[in-house]
Amino acid sequence: MSNTLKMIPLCQLQPSRINVRKTGRDAGVEDLAASIEAHGLLENLLVSKASPKGEEPRYEVAAGGRRLAALKLLAKRKKIARDHAVPCQLRTGDALIELSLAENFMRAPLHPADQYDAFAALKAEGLPVEDIAARFGLSPTVVQQRLKLAAVSPRLIAEYRKDEMTLEQLMAFTIADDHAAQEAVWFENPYPEVSAHSIRRLLTRSHVDGRDRRARFIGAKSYEAAGGIIVRDLFDTEGQGYFTDSQLLDRLVAERLETEAATLRAEGWAWVEVWPEADFERLNRFGRAKTIAVKLSKKEEKRLTKLGERYDELVAALEDEGDQQGSEELDRVSDELGALQARTTAWPDDAKGSAGTIVFLDADGRPAFERGLVRPEDRKPEPRRSKQAAAEAIAATSGYSEALLADLSAHRTAALRELLATRPDKALTALLVVLVRVVFYDAYPERCLKIVPSLTDLGRYSKSVGQSRAAASFFERHAQWQGRLPAADSLWPWLEALSEADRLALLAHCIAATLDCVERRGNESAADDGNRLAEALSLDMAEWWRPTEANFLGQVTKAEIVRAVTEGVSPLEGRRLADLKKGEMAARAETLLASSRWLPRPLCSPSSGSSAIRQQEAAA
Repeated sequence: MSNTLKMIPLCQLQPSRINVRKTGRDAGVEDLAASIEAHGLLENLLVSKASPKGEEPRYEVAAGGRRLAALKLLAKRKKIARDHAVPCQLRTGDALIELSLAENFMRAPLHPADQYDAFAALKAEGLPVEDIAARFGLSPTVVQQRLKLAAVSPRLIAEYRKDEMTLEQLMAFTIADDHAAQEAVWFENPYPEVSAHSIRRLLTRSHVDGRDRRARFIGAKSYEAAGGIIVRDLFDTEGQGYFTDSQLLDRLVAERLETEAATLRAEGWAWVEVWPEADFERLNRFGRAKTIAVKLSKKEEKRLTKLGERYDELVAALEDEGDQQGSEELDRVSDELGALQARTTAWPDDAKGSAGTIVFLDADGRPAFERGLVRPEDRKPEPRRSKQAAAEAIAATSGYSEALLADLSAHRTAALRELLATRPDKALTALLVVLVRVVFYDAYPERCLKIVPSLTDLGRYSKSVGQSRAAASFFERHAQWQGRLPAADSLWPWLEALSEADRLALLAHCIAATLDCVERRGNESAADDGNRLAEALSLDMAEWWRPTEANFLGQVTKAEIVRAVTEGVSPLEGRRLADLKKGEMAARAETLLASSRWLPRPLCSPSSGSSAIRQQEAAA
């Protein structure tokens, strides 16, 4: 085999079928072209002479196909001449395939820490980040990410060079500049492994994630203008950084919500409260002030009709096609439709004088308002009279003795029973009167129908249920009915005038309000009925609940957390959690389980949950 260094015009070079690189031949050619343009060809091409095809000699590139493609690209862009002289090693012999394999196989990529050292040296020489990126065919973000490693303690860089930590773990340390804090997280951690997620969490434990509702409400610009500092993670492209001063953020939120509250006070409400977030279980205890209808102008009515029709069209199209653009238009139409519909009702001044409004942040970090609320202590229950007083009053007006009245009214009750049993529509109205009086009016006086609904405050048993999606949905429906109901003394004729569909919907809501399947001592028999009801309703709690550190993972043992991740994600991820501290473990588990449909066994319904339980038992 002979080896000759030769300068060959680019136009005489062509790819060879001998080159062992078959996959990814075009990968990174743009970057390679940028590097060759900036620094020249740093490594010769390995070529062999091709069979003659005419007078001009031809050469096949056995090793260096990507470099050849980059040179051809530069020639196409007029960066170099078509006959640009390319340094090549001209090889003759039968070992070209072996040489091509050796060149590709033995090449080792540059260590990321070495890249950082090199980029840092170039930047120290005065070369801007953009120029470094251009010369190596990289994006400025990649160069900045490598330079960001300067924020990591040299002791940790040394650990990384020794393969004692992964690149993902090293990148996590760039979220903080305090070398002492970084080293404490790594070297003083009693467990053999700490995940990148846990590193970020430990270094930002006093910070507020930029995706938090408060951070989204205030925004980065306003927070920084007030003197706040945001720590940004160059390696977390989806994150919004971390707001380092939670007290400042809370103060800014309170001030801005107070501005919203001041506007509401000017509307004439008796009181206005500011809540940091909604608690729908608590909101359900409030009554509703009565509204009056407001007639829109003809132009507004026409616009309302048009918006309603467009809303229905978009919903139908979205269900069929899942069009993202249609989804954005649906949001706009929905907002305008809601604003117009809100103007069709108003509160009279006397109602405002006894009711109020609550201002809070919704889950998306936007201010939300609940107007026309009547505090529980301000709701006026119906006056109660004792049985004896009522009987004496009737006897005094009728002139009959109490015993005779009881005898006669027993006959009347028997007749009413028989008639009511043959009129389901009237029985439904009578049942609704009882339920609505309790659910909406807090009225518990003695009534002729001996059905006594009982309401359970779920907030007594769960601190988080008030923020759940189910509670929010139930509250929204409850508020809609509250806005429609008449005064208590007009309830019967109002219910009689309702459509059959509305009466059944109201019945279902009132019955649902009495439901109590909370597992506790003294309520054991309710569990069986609750399971049957869940089965009948095809309940799937994965649609309503997911495990978080606050509602589950922070309240169970480490073994239970590992079991949850093992069952919901994979046994490998479960083993990776085993040596973490409880707080780190719960936070990491919340992230891992976020996209799963894992449920603890008490939330698995008998029908849909039996297979899930078998799977959990198999994984355990």
